Amino acid sequence: MSVIEFKDVYKTYNPMEMYFDKKYDDLRIGMQSFEKAEMKMMDDAIKIILKKTKYTIDSIGCVFSGDLINQNIITNYTLRNYEVRVSGLYSACSTSCLSMIIGSLFVSHTKKPALCLISSHNATSERQFRNPNEYGGAKLETSTKTATGAGALILTCEKRKVRIKKALIGKIIDIGLNRPDDMGRAMAPAACESILEFLKETNTTPKDYDYILTGDLSKYGSDIVLKLLEKNYGYVDNYNDCGMMLYDASLKVYCGGSGCACLPLVSYGYIFNQLSEGKINKVLLCATGALMNTTMTLQKESIPAICHVVELESVK
Repeated sequence: MSVIEFKDVYKTYNPMEMYFDKKYDDLRIGMQSFEKAEMKMMDDAIKIILKKTKYTIDSIGCVFSGDLINQNIITNYTLRNYEVRVSGLYSACSTSCLSMIIGSLFVSHTKKPALCLISSHNATSERQFRNPNEYGGAKLETSTKTATGAGALILTCEKRKVRIKKALIGKIIDIGLNRPDDMGRAMAPAACESILEFLKETNTTPKDYDYILTGDLSKYGSDIVLKLLEKNYGYVDNYNDCGMMLYDASLKVYCGGSGCACLPLVSYGYIFNQLSEGKINKVLLCATGALMNTTMTLQKESIPAICHVVELESVK
C-alpha cells in the first residue's frame, strides 16, 4: 500500500504522519492548479506502490480508481498517461471500500492483480461541493475538513500478510437531512445499517474485531454510530472514525476529517502496518459516502448516503 498526504498548514502534527510514504508542504505541489496538484498526488501514489511491491503497470489487470471531482477527472486525467485497463468508480467518500470490493471480485475471477486508487484534495473538493477556500466562508461546528491525500493498494491472489476476508456492499439510506455542512450526521444512518447488517450476516459482534472504523463521520456522525452499537451490543471500546483519527482532536480541525482519502490515509498506512506485523488480527473498514452534488442541494433535496464494509484480516 502507498499513502501520501499534504502536510496540513492548520496543524503541526498528524497522528498518522509516520505511516505516510510521502508528504507535501504546499497545496499546489508546484502545479498550476489544485486539480493538477491532486493529479500529481494520485500519480505519485501509483509510482510509490509499484516501486514498493515491485509490480509493473503492465502486470496490473485493471485499475479501480475514484475521486470527488466532476466526472472522476482526477482519475481520468491521471491514468491517461498509463496503458492500463481502468474502471472509474464513484461512491463519494465510500469509494475506497467499493474499489476493494470490486477489485477483489476482479482478482478472484481473472487471477490478475488489481490496483485500487483513491484521492481527495481540500481545495478541489471545497470548490466542487461548497465554496472555494479563497472566499473565506465561515464554517459551522458540524463542518469537516476534506483530507488532502492519495492512497493506493494492490490486490493479488498471492499470499500476503493481510487479506480481505469478507465484504458488504451498502444500501442507499436517506433520512431527509439536507445540510451539506453536516455530512457526518447525514451519513451515520447508512453506516449503522451496513455495520449492523454485516455483523448479523457474519454472526459476529463488535468484540470480534480489534477495530471498527468508519470513514469520515467525524465527531457528530460517529457519536450516533457508537450509541447504536452500544444499544445493540453493550459497551464498545474498539470503534473509531478515521476523520477523528486523522486529526488530533486537541488541534480542533473543525469536527474532524472527511473526503474519500480520509479512510485510506488511516487504513492503508497505520492499520495495514498493525495487521501486517500481527499486532492486531481483524478490522472492519466501513467507508461512508454522501451521494449528492451542489445542483441537488440547491434544489433543497435531501442527502442520500451509503456505506460499504470490508473486513481485513492478518494472515499468520
